[in-house]
Amino acid sequence: MSKFATILGILIGSIILILSMIDYQQGQFIYAFLNWQGLVLVLGGTFAAILINYPLGQVGCVFKGFAKVLSSEPVGYNDIIEEMVNLSHISKQKGLLGIENQIDLIEDRYFQFALTEMLVYQDVTILRESLENRLFNMRLRHLSCQEVFGNMASYAPAFGMMGTVMGLIIMMTTQVADTGNPYGGSNGQDMLGGLLSGMGLALVTTFYGVMFSNLVFMPIAGKLKVLTDAEVLRNEMIIQGVIALKNSEATLLVKEKLLAYVNEKTKQKFESLR
Repeated sequence: MSKFATILGILIGSIILILSMIDYQQGQFIYAFLNWQGLVLVLGGTFAAILINYPLGQVGCVFKGFAKVLSSEPVGYNDIIEEMVNLSHISKQKGLLGIENQIDLIEDRYFQFALTEMLVYQDVTILRESLENRLFNMRLRHLSCQEVFGNMASYAPAFGMMGTVMGLIIMMTTQVADTGNPYGGSNGQDMLGGLLSGMGLALVTTFYGVMFSNLVFMPIAGKLKVLTDAEVLRNEMIIQGVIALKNSEATLLVKEKLLAYVNEKTKQKFESLR
């Protein structure tokens, strides 16, 4: 549903913007909102600032982040509980070495890593530190990408304001130079009309900056945080389950520890799990 919510949000936001750009008295679209120079200044300036602020390798997460919010769903937890209970049964019957044959059947890479580390380390404390270090590094990578979009959300309005100031400077100096006497007769009227018309175009860059900041960059940073939080919670469940397996805890206790991470609806679903 996360992908659907993202697409739905994009559609609703786009429709609202388009409807707001229509002059209903004249019955026509206000083309002053379309300014390719302002668009290039805001997006190009924002991207240039990101290139200055971050290493080139990290800038790639801008494109990965866009793709991720459109294609990824928050990870679930049901399969973790089922698999942990199954592995607990196997460990009771065959010991921890019996789990080794099950590792290749698991698709989750962090789960595979955790089970492999469980078989390698004898000390539970060292095992926990190894798993938490990998989780911490994963969280840092995700946070760095979220930070990129957060900074883009702050850069875009600044470049929008810059474009507005530039537009006003160009507009006023050009108008004064063209009219010669800005306060005389028809020339003054022409200059006033040109100023009002040009001011509207100059303000479009601020509109672009605010729009991209609040409708694109900040929401993407928020959605990436949601996806990261779900993955972190899943991996914390894996750590808890693997430690319980290492300590040879009862299967029922393993299940109850993992159910503490989920909501009541999921708990009810697993009440019959043995």
